[in-house]
Amino acid sequence: MTPYAWTLFITGDQTAGGTTSSLNTNIFDIIDAADEFYGFMSYQELRKGKIGIFADVLWGRMNFGLGGVKELGPIPGAPGINANLSIETDADIWVDMAVVEPGVAFEIINRSSGGSLKDPVPSMQSTAIDVVAGARYWYLKPDVDLTVTGTINIPALGISRTGSGSISAKKTIDWWDPYIGLRMRHQRGPGKQLVLRGDIGGFGVGSDFTWQLNGGYNFNTRILGRNATGMIGYRAIYADYSEGKGASKIGFDWLWHGPTLGLKFTW
Repeated sequence: MTPYAWTLFITGDQTAGGTTSSLNTNIFDIIDAADEFYGFMSYQELRKGKIGIFADVLWGRMNFGLGGVKELGPIPGAPGINANLSIETDADIWVDMAVVEPGVAFEIINRSSGGSLKDPVPSMQSTAIDVVAGARYWYLKPDVDLTVTGTINIPALGISRTGSGSISAKKTIDWWDPYIGLRMRHQRGPGKQLVLRGDIGGFGVGSDFTWQLNGGYNFNTRILGRNATGMIGYRAIYADYSEGKGASKIGFDWLWHGPTLGLKFTW
């Protein structure tokens, strides 16, 4: 298993309640705005001969606390009444999100070469092409608790009243996107590998259309006296999904992209 970090940027459009707005954010803005943030990303693959089974997991949980007090008064045109109204709002918002991508790979081409004869020790190089197929699961669950407290004071009449109300709402948005694509694995020598992958999917099963491009360079290294495998790359995923109609329509036409960095220790 290789844990990794994705410096995520999200651009596109989102639709809620039938209203579409533009979306342009990134992981730095999200962490800065959140009161709490938790995340985990990992990639794992098992291979035997020409067949590989892999899974990519991205999970995040974040909390946003919003609130404030609005003071209104005195009432215009009512001299001597001096009525004041105070409205306090307190919102607690939790958002869970995940993208889970299981799949299989089948090697269709494998070509090897011995490297350049000019090298003092020629290194074996190989290039393999895999067909990859699977399904990408998207999950988004906002959970909102809103409390509104109102206080009215009219000293001239000896009136002071306070009332409050709470609203809780949650919504689960999830879908599966089948995908198919190709992956190239180029072994440049011991502990040096370039991986390029592209896939398309959705086909109306979940989203109308989705695609992914993913490239990375894997290399062996040593950190604190231990053997490790590092990974640096760039990943981009696009999806166009919607559900519902009219005022109940929810949709995302977005692109997730950014550099990736991973590290796996071997013991």
